[in-house]
Amino acid sequence: MNPECVEIYDFVKTSGTPSTSLNTNGGLRNTDFWRALAGTGTRVTFAIDGLEDTNHLYRRNVKWDKLIENVQAFIGAGGKADWDFLVFKHNKHQVDEAEALSKKLGFKRFTKKDTTRWDDFDSDGNWMQRESIQVGDYALEKVERETNASGLDATQKIKVNDTFKTRKINCWSYHNTKSEIYIAANGDVSPCCWLGDLKIHEAKNIIDDYKKININHTSLEEVLDGEFFRELARGIQGEQDAYRLQTCYHTCGVTNA
Repeated sequence: MNPECVEIYDFVKTSGTPSTSLNTNGGLRNTDFWRALAGTGTRVTFAIDGLEDTNHLYRRNVKWDKLIENVQAFIGAGGKADWDFLVFKHNKHQVDEAEALSKKLGFKRFTKKDTTRWDDFDSDGNWMQRESIQVGDYALEKVERETNASGLDATQKIKVNDTFKTRKINCWSYHNTKSEIYIAANGDVSPCCWLGDLKIHEAKNIIDDYKKININHTSLEEVLDGEFFRELARGIQGEQDAYRLQTCYHTCGVTNA
């Protein structure tokens, strides 16, 4: 939606970044925009969760004809595109057909994925599990996960192993070979987008002063060297007295050691 989106990607590429990417539902802007974005060499992942009769049930207000028009404009201009397909009960029968369509349209890769929406936190930071989510006039229903030999799915097995407090988290932001940060629209800084809104999810339990984690009030260097990131790191490392975030544990998992 940013009116300078293409210019921003151009600037990042000319600043020496070897690759850029964008994740989108594909329903916004016109074909001129998508052709211009293709010219920046940016790889785009289109989140398309179904076909014409189902995609809009989760991707609310996305018009199928507009989406396909944008996809064709981007790929037709030489853009490299991937298709991510979130599997729900209402669209699981369309996976094979969608993958065939992705090849016809020229996508480089098709990936079916499970959504994490079922296991999440309420505004008080409490862990909750759901079988369905009401979205407008439609209820999204969970697809049963495949179980292993013990009859447990991957999430359940992690809980049974009771590794929450002890093992080091395999954090993508604190990885040995790379690092990343996430800057929210309001200026709040966190390791990644999975922590969500820092004012309403569990991360609020280790934040005393929001000005100290916001680039509108504190320099980025001071934020990264500050108490919030130190406490996150202690939890990720599995230190005994550290406050460990459930989001980190359930999203990235733990190491084998």
